[in-house]
Amino acid sequence: MKWLLPVLLVTITACSEETEFANASCPTLANYSDAFLESDFYRGWQHLQRGQYPTENCAGASPYFLRGVNDSAVFELSTLYIDFCSAPPQKDTLINSSIYHSEQLSNGVDYDEFKWVLDLALCNSPVEQYALGQMLFNGFITDKDIDKGIYFLSLAARQDHVQAQVALSSALRDIGESEVAAQWLAKAQGNGANILSNRGIPD
Repeated sequence: MKWLLPVLLVTITACSEETEFANASCPTLANYSDAFLESDFYRGWQHLQRGQYPTENCAGASPYFLRGVNDSAVFELSTLYIDFCSAPPQKDTLINSSIYHSEQLSNGVDYDEFKWVLDLALCNSPVEQYALGQMLFNGFITDKDIDKGIYFLSLAARQDHVQAQVALSSALRDIGESEVAAQWLAKAQGNGANILSNRGIPD
C-alpha cells in the first residue's frame, strides 16, 4: 500500500537567484529507498542526465518514464518528466497527477517522490522547481507560501519549462500582477502551450 504523506512544513533557505545549486553530487542519493533507485523513473532520469541537460536525451529517457507511470511509487515523477519531454505538453499524462491538480488523487505522492522534488528543486532542475512551486503556492502537502511558490515557479519558467510558465502566469494574475502574467502566458503559448484552464493543463 502506498505510503501517504502527512501535511508537512517545507523550510526553504538561501533562496537567492544568484545561488547556483547544480553540482556533480546533486542529488545526494543516500536516503532514498532501493526500490526507488531501481525504478524505471530513476533509470530514465539517469539516461536523461547523460545528454546535454535538460532535453537532449528525452527520446531515450521517455520509454522509462512511460513504464514508470505503471508504478504508483514513482507515478508522479514519471508523469512530470513525460510532460517535460513532450512538445507540446500532453493532457493525457496530467489527468491523474496529484501535483498538477494540487489535490490528493488515486496515486498520491510517495515519500521518495516528495524528497526528490525538494532535493532536485535545490539542484536547479526545472521539473522539480515547477513541482515545488506548485506545492508551495497551492499549499499542497506543504504549508501555503505564495512568495516561495512564485519564486520556484519563476526559476523553472526562466528555464523554458512550459507548464511553469503557465502556472507562473496564473499565480501572478492571482496576486494582481496582470501585465507580467500576460507576458508569461504569451511566452508559454509561444512555446506550444494551448491553455485549457487556469490550472495550466494543456488542451
